[in-house]
Amino acid sequence: MSDARLLPPNRTPLESAIAAVSALTLNTSGLRHLWSARHCLQTALPWLSWALTVEGWSDARSEDARRAVILDSIDIHRHKGTPWAIRALIRAIGFGEVTIIERVGGRTHNGTIHRDGEFPHAPLAATWATYKIVLERPITNAQAERLRKLLPAVAPARCHLVGLRYAAVANSHNGATRRDGTYNHGSA
Repeated sequence: MSDARLLPPNRTPLESAIAAVSALTLNTSGLRHLWSARHCLQTALPWLSWALTVEGWSDARSEDARRAVILDSIDIHRHKGTPWAIRALIRAIGFGEVTIIERVGGRTHNGTIHRDGEFPHAPLAATWATYKIVLERPITNAQAERLRKLLPAVAPARCHLVGLRYAAVANSHNGATRRDGTYNHGSA
């Protein structure tokens, strides 16, 4: 017998009679939590992320990471266009903490700054809306490309990403790793 509670309140007597003799049974236990990222069925998580327009869904690898990305997406959408949203997105997809360097440029050749490649020598009028992200851990070139595609969705529309850099090295010159192009030498 089917569950008559699934019928609408304005059901007709005929619909109630058909439901009473029907052998169709539905498991509705998972429907209650469709809009809850914590309790939603794993098979429905892609649809929940699609409905909430979640950035970084495909980059989350585990079920817990996907749930965390969905939970964080509401706050990320609320704070889009801020450095906080950039940090939250990068943290949510599992790249850890980052440092955002804004206004990359505006340095002159007057001997007051150390020339370490961090800032280009360009006038501030041309580079005021630029930023660079420094990650604490290395990422692959494929991850960097994906991150470059995700950042415009949460970064301020007027700003342009000029570089991704990481402080830790992925490979050392000790012969233990092959150079196959997966990683680079500190910036992507």
